[in-house]
Formats: sequence, structure tokens, C-alpha cells
Amino acid sequence: MIEKQHFSSSADFLNDDMFIVWRLFRTDETERYWEEFVREHPQAEPLLREACRRFEAVRLNEKRRLRPEARDAMYRQLLTRLPDHKPVRTRPTAWWIAAASVIFAIISTIGIITWSARDGQQPTALSDKIVGHTLPSEQVRLIAGDQTIELQSSSEITLSEKGKASILDGTSIDTKALQLADDKPNRLLVPYGKRSFITLADGSRIWLNSGTELTFPAEFSGTNREIHLQGEMYIEVAPSDRPFLVHTPKAIVHVKGTRFNVSAYADEPTESVVLVSGSVQVEVQNQPPLTLAPDEMVAISSGQLTKSLVDASEYTSWHDGVIKFNRTSLTDVLKKIGRYYNVSFESSSDIALNEKTVSGKLFLSNNLDSVMTTVSVLSSTDYKREDNLIWIRKKQSARVKQH
Repeated sequence: MIEKQHFSSSADFLNDDMFIVWRLFRTDETERYWEEFVREHPQAEPLLREACRRFEAVRLNEKRRLRPEARDAMYRQLLTRLPDHKPVRTRPTAWWIAAASVIFAIISTIGIITWSARDGQQPTALSDKIVGHTLPSEQVRLIAGDQTIELQSSSEITLSEKGKASILDGTSIDTKALQLADDKPNRLLVPYGKRSFITLADGSRIWLNSGTELTFPAEFSGTNREIHLQGEMYIEVAPSDRPFLVHTPKAIVHVKGTRFNVSAYADEPTESVVLVSGSVQVEVQNQPPLTLAPDEMVAISSGQLTKSLVDASEYTSWHDGVIKFNRTSLTDVLKKIGRYYNVSFESSSDIALNEKTVSGKLFLSNNLDSVMTTVSVLSSTDYKREDNLIWIRKKQSARVKQH
């Protein structure tokens, strides 16, 4: 019987070696393996299909290579995890050697790929506490007037034009109904370590990242469609003649129908708006508004707007369970991981993580240790977990020898 205990999300499949081998080598053996899996665990088939879709969406960059020490460590780790492999065996079969070779190419794209010192920069002091603090572990909460409902992280909320909310809570097939408040704002609170999804009454779809609060009406009855955000969201605005406005603590985003990402965390000095498609206009007090085209970002800081060209997918991939990096500082990478999993990081005095930059993709598994193992292998560090605190230390072990 095939175990499925670690398959609770599509990201768990994407971190599984047998799944990767299957998607690369469509042999009779791998087909039978996963056909048997689906027969034994039919409830996991939707997650498996989603993982297949996400895997096919990953484009490999063959110019990128792991450092030799990272390749050695990952090779040794992979061989101990492949089915039927035991360390005492002399050599894996040629089939598995070929599979392992290509798996490294996949992992170098799925995991974090490139670690390099910043060009032309001097080392600077690194704060011991990379992510300041964690928040109490809570559930997603929907506050509608005087009612408060706790939801699972995977819940989906759909609003109707009559102010009613249908809630599909987690893995349950049952839908809950809730009448939202017409005279009071409704709020969706997403704590650190959780995510949520809501479809507004006009059909606009919103993915909410960790540590986010969204305030919205039961239905849009005025000239404008308006919501308030603190935190981060990816939104696909339903087309309409009525303008759509997103209020953040520092700015107002005007749009009619488009896809974009807004990041407006209270503990970050800068807010940002990144446009995927369509057109948006960003406005702050006492400044002329800026209009964005696709793959443009505006940063909002100290009442000023700064526009730049970006790869929009680097800022929106989180809603698909992927973090993409392009020469991103390691401290910023750990901040994203910390917010996503509600953990904080500290580092030992013998390592300066802010001297590294990161490029690549990281699939966000439900298993934090799997994510941190990838980070540790590719950054030549060790980590130790103490509840919600993770210590990062310089790796002391010697390089693995090739045989």
C-alpha cells in the first residue's frame, strides 16, 4: 500500500521524489505506481492533478547549476530517499542514476538556485533577529457585524449580490451560509502562517496572504466598488463600468478590470503595487497619480511614488504556493518564509546572511522542514528549530566526496 500521510497539499507532491520521477519519466512502472495511488486514495486525486499542472508550468533554466558541494549533499540525501534504495547497496541502477541526474536539474529550479555575494558591496551588520516576532497561532476569522466565524486556512468564501456568503470550509464538502452585515464593514482576518480566498459580490477574486486584513462590503451599492487592505493580496478585478478602489494605509489604487498584487504590511516601510494585466492608477496625498502598465511596479514610501519595470510573476507567484526570487537578499527570503509559516529566524555571529542573494523558485510545502532543508543545503548552512524560532548557523561538515 502506498503511504499518503505527507500528501496534504499539491506542494507536498511537488517535493516528492517519486512524483518528480513520474513527471520526467513516463514509464509503465511510474504510471502503475500513481494509478495505484489514486485507486487507494481517490480523495487526493484533485491535489495530484493540481501538482501536475504546477509542475508543467515550471520552466527550467539550463544555464543555472548547483555548486558542487550543494550537488554532493543533495545527491547523497536523494539516494537515501529514493524507493527501495538502501545505503549498503553498491550502485543504483542506470535508470535511477539518470532519474537522479534530472531530478537535480528540477530541484535547482523548484528549490532555491543561486547563492552569490552582492557585487561591489561591503558586508554590513546583520540583525540577530531577521524576522522580529511571531504572532499567536490563530485561525482565519470572518467578522460580519456582531458575528465572528473561525475558518480553515483552505476555506473559500463566495459572496452573492444579496449580501450572503457561502463558505466552503477546508476539506469539507458542506457549504455554510452566512448573512453579512449591510450597515457595518465586514472583515476577513488572515493570521501569519495562513492564507485565504474570497470572491466578492461583483465576481472579483482575491487571494489573501499571511498577516492580512481585508475590509469589504456585503455588496457594492454605490458609484464605486471599494475595499480596504492591510497586508498582501493578489486580485483579479471583475470588469465593470464602476471603478474599483483599493485603499491601503498609504495609497489608493484605482482600476476598472485587471489583475494585480498589492503589498501593504504595517511592519514594512514600503508598500507596493505590481500590475499583471490591464491598467491601474496609484494615488497618494499631494502627489500626481501614477499609471501602471503590465510588469510595472510602484513603490510607495514617505509619501513618494517610485515606478520601475519588474517581472510581475516574482510578486504574484505566492498565490500559487511558489516564491520566486531574482537576486533577492537572503534576509528578505527568510522574511517571506517567516511570514508564510509564522516563524522567526536568528543567526549565529559567524554568518552574515545579508551578503547572499538568491535567484530561483521555492515551492511552499506544508512541511516547513522540507523547505528549510532546501535552504540549508543550497546555502551551506545548518538550521535548528525551537518551536517557532529557527536558528541559522554556518555549516561545519566537510564536502562529500564523489565515488
